[in-house]
Amino acid sequence: MNNLTVTKSNNLLDASYRLNAQAQKFLLCCIAKVNPEDRPRKTMTITASQFAELMGIDLKIAYRDLYDAADSLFNSSIILKEDNEDIELVWIQKKAKKIKGEGQVTITWSDDVLKYLTQLSSKFKSYQLRQIANLDSAHAIRLYEILIRFEDTGWREMRVEDFKIAMGVTGKYIQYKELNRRVLSPAIKQINKHSNLTVTLTPKKRGLKIYKLRFDFTVDDQMELPLND
Repeated sequence: MNNLTVTKSNNLLDASYRLNAQAQKFLLCCIAKVNPEDRPRKTMTITASQFAELMGIDLKIAYRDLYDAADSLFNSSIILKEDNEDIELVWIQKKAKKIKGEGQVTITWSDDVLKYLTQLSSKFKSYQLRQIANLDSAHAIRLYEILIRFEDTGWREMRVEDFKIAMGVTGKYIQYKELNRRVLSPAIKQINKHSNLTVTLTPKKRGLKIYKLRFDFTVDDQMELPLND
């Protein structure tokens, strides 16, 4: 189970959405159980024991996080670009079915999102689920995904506003120093410590204002990442 792979279309990797760390991990566990080459399956079931194993957490915590994450996913939408048009979608088409006595949650993907997870012939990226298991901030998980898409080049440049959109913090952290203190520095620190990426950030100025971010990173595919005790 710990070798499960997350596969998303590039559009989905760069989409704008905001979920807490637990909800993101639940979502990514569900995505990792999707075989992108199979016929689309509308429903996906995750148990608390599976969630605990995949994320390296205590079973009691997994029960709590699983149910809370399922509720968060139902209340969240996602905005992505398709042919230069912004499209807002929902992750799941109805509230998740919870079987509390069995520690089990079943979600029903929305048709619109499912097409970005299956039958992907081009413009997609895969990474191992265990690489984000020890990241406990939503910003770190999102930044990992934003960068791993460019694994082949080892760097990515983004306008500050585009970065904020992808991270789901549009309209927040107007001053760069706040964005750096609250989002960038903590996320990079976590990624460097708890994932297979080593990231450095170079802010780029236009005049006196920082307008672009350059991320340079290396990937250590041999790195062993023990799950949290």
